[in-house]
Amino acid sequence: MQRIPDKEIHGYILDILKDIDRFCTEEGLRYSMAYGTLLGAVRHKGFIPWDDDIDLMMPREDFERFVRTYNDPAGRYRCIFHVNTPEERFEHIFAKVHDTRTVIAGQERCKFGLFVDIFPVDGKPDDPKAQARMERKLTHYAHRLTMLESRFRPFNFHQPLLASLAARIMGPRHYINAAEMLMLSHDFSSCQKAGAVSMTRNGTREVFDRSLFENYTTLEFEGCRFKAFADWETFLTQQYGDYMQLPPVNQRRNHSIEAYLVR
Repeated sequence: MQRIPDKEIHGYILDILKDIDRFCTEEGLRYSMAYGTLLGAVRHKGFIPWDDDIDLMMPREDFERFVRTYNDPAGRYRCIFHVNTPEERFEHIFAKVHDTRTVIAGQERCKFGLFVDIFPVDGKPDDPKAQARMERKLTHYAHRLTMLESRFRPFNFHQPLLASLAARIMGPRHYINAAEMLMLSHDFSSCQKAGAVSMTRNGTREVFDRSLFENYTTLEFEGCRFKAFADWETFLTQQYGDYMQLPPVNQRRNHSIEAYLVR
């Protein structure tokens, strides 16, 4: 296998984004750049220099259509969602489109290549206390699923022993079912609030007015233009606060991806 230089990873995942945009435009599907990708578009007109992934969001209806029908005519890219086969393995509550000609090293319980993450957006309750309860549960399920992606390490600070054992006893399908039952309990089209699921922390950072996910514009990203929330400022302010301020050097983290060409 041939190691892909770190400086070339951006190019691989940008090509995936271009194909996703092509498909969504042809099929009339809504999506937006999100998280660090959207921040990069606004602050850097492209990738955050130290970042190494791309995140998108789609309202649930569009997400379901996408994962069911996405097709790259060249056969290079595939959408994986709840997949566990010898060739591809990824079980979580969001989807990936990955480059099948590549593989990421060091993944013990997952198997996919360089990728773009796609997060579904669902309805949320109106009541702030109900929102907080829902987000605590969803973050718990997401954390357990992320824990199951790595090898069992009994002395890992980020994976308490009892929690890690419980997660492995229950298995990914238990947490996926529990999370999706809760995610789908509030229909996107009839709620005033909506959002995705936080993968990293509790709180209501992911809860927005539904209108945020219904109005779109385009923003420049690496010399191209891709879809973004028309009110991107609200999204970025709620996620990052003063989003134009660069973080300290010791907080500029990425996924430290090591990728290889396999064919």
